[in-house]
Amino acid sequence: MTPLDPDLNRHFRALFDAHDEAIRALRAANAEMGHAIQSHDEAIQAALEANRAAIDLLERLSNNGQQG
Repeated sequence: MTPLDPDLNRHFRALFDAHDEAIRALRAANAEMGHAIQSHDEAIQAALEANRAAIDLLERLSNNGQQG
């Protein structure tokens, strides 16, 4: 196998380096998205708990303070 022209070799290495950097950036973005999704899920769960508490309070108020 004949060696690559040094200029062509440099371009291939630059391409591979750019590709590796893109993969690192995508992995970092993926981790950030995973964290954002987890935070979003936690916020939804907290909102659901607040809604359940509000419904319970409304039921008690409508039943003159007695639990449903």
